[in-house]
Amino acid sequence: MRFRELVSNQNKGIALLIALGTMIIILIVGALSIYVITRGLNVTEGQTRYETAYNAAVASLEIGMKRAEYIAKNPGIPDTSDVMQVGAYTCSVTVERTSAVAMVLSGTAMKFARAIAGPGSTPSTGSYRTYYIVAKSVGKTNEQVMLEVLQRYTIFNP
Repeated sequence: MRFRELVSNQNKGIALLIALGTMIIILIVGALSIYVITRGLNVTEGQTRYETAYNAAVASLEIGMKRAEYIAKNPGIPDTSDVMQVGAYTCSVTVERTSAVAMVLSGTAMKFARAIAGPGSTPSTGSYRTYYIVAKSVGKTNEQVMLEVLQRYTIFNP
């Protein structure tokens, strides 16, 4: 009888060790799962903030392109720079002429310009100006996006 009691007590010890080992493995797997999920959420949050900053920079770049178009039609207006708020993002836009004089269009470019101008509007001469436009957006958590464009505007001389 004594032997059976010893075997029974040894089985209880092994069962306890197996239960503790299983709990430790489950705890490690659970902790790793929580870590991976949390890390994934942080990456997604950062990507969302960047995409929103990118969209704010695109919006301010479009404003800069419209300003460049206005300056191209009114050559007496100087280069411009401005800071604006687009949602939660502080955006700056700068529009600079790349040359002081308008460039004369080549013959092929003139044919294309005539085609674009449409029927009844056939410019015989023309020129163009180019503008360097920079838009930058900065978020509250310091995410930044900067976009640059070199835009060309044709000036028709009928």
